[in-house]
Amino acid sequence: MEGREKPPEYSERLMAREEGNREELTAAGGVETDAARGIRLLPRVSRTFAINIRTLAAPMRSSVRVAYLLCRAADTLEDAWPGPPDVVAARFDTLLEAIAGDSHAAARLAAEAAGCPAPAAEAEVVASLPALLRLLDALPPAQTEAVRDCVVTMATGMRRHAVRAASRPAGAPYLEDTAELHTYCHIVAGCVGEMLTRLHAAVHALPHDAQFESRMRLAPRVGEALQLTNILLDWPADLTRGRCHLPATWLAVHAVDAGALADHSAVARELALRLGGLAHAALDEVADYLDLVPPSHVRYRLFVLWPALWARASLRVALADPGFPTSGSRPRLSRGALWASAASSLLVAGSHRAVRRLLAAPGA
Repeated sequence: MEGREKPPEYSERLMAREEGNREELTAAGGVETDAARGIRLLPRVSRTFAINIRTLAAPMRSSVRVAYLLCRAADTLEDAWPGPPDVVAARFDTLLEAIAGDSHAAARLAAEAAGCPAPAAEAEVVASLPALLRLLDALPPAQTEAVRDCVVTMATGMRRHAVRAASRPAGAPYLEDTAELHTYCHIVAGCVGEMLTRLHAAVHALPHDAQFESRMRLAPRVGEALQLTNILLDWPADLTRGRCHLPATWLAVHAVDAGALADHSAVARELALRLGGLAHAALDEVADYLDLVPPSHVRYRLFVLWPALWARASLRVALADPGFPTSGSRPRLSRGALWASAASSLLVAGSHRAVRRLLAAPGA
């Protein structure tokens, strides 16, 4: 009979403990090992994810950490390293060559990161590409394949969109229509849901049966739910840097351009509510996905559940603010709210019914 996993301890001491683990992984003479570098980098680029990943047991935590940092490298190329279309394309091509196993390509892109205008932590992730790929290659083959497939899907799709955007005027919509919005969400997040599902199965030696296939079908919606939420929450910051992820067809219906979305208007509010509706609809399916994850796999269930809870709560905060999305800043949950929502799930994460209640949409 399969044993039940022990829920993780949840406190800020986890971050200090992770730092202690990093120090233990430092080689003699003070040289930072590849593993220690990954542990150090993760909280620098996402403190929330660095906490959430602690829900996972060590074997899966290591593979997810490497996968996340490689995805952040691709994200940096798309979002924080502008240039002419041919230069943007060349950077992505180099990344794809590196992911395919070309160590020289990895070294070239890492060296170029010295000139990357991204925040220091993001640039260091790209500069750490050779180390991250060594960690990737050290994973069991099934896990390496799952991560590599995800990053290739992501980088290939990001390349297409980033190159097109680089050839257009600043502020032009990044996406054409609703169908492309969903496709883009799969490129940058849905494929991550698929990768995590494969990693979970590989780590726990789960069969690739009908239930696994059902999880794989729902996995993209889990990622899409979080991405749609982020697009809405990042609306003010994205417009400030000349990026609009609302589809061009949505703007055309109201005869407005992306610049008008920065103004407090009924149009901006209507479009925000429309996007929020899509995000809530996708979040509704997270419970369906978790219904297919064995109740005894508490750690993985929490890893999926917490971001969904935080996304649902963030949407409520954002859409309850009559000044959003033109208030100029990203709505954020307080640290207390984050802790409270996570703590509320610790004792019930193994119950499908209780998880559904926690994830219920407003008014459901």
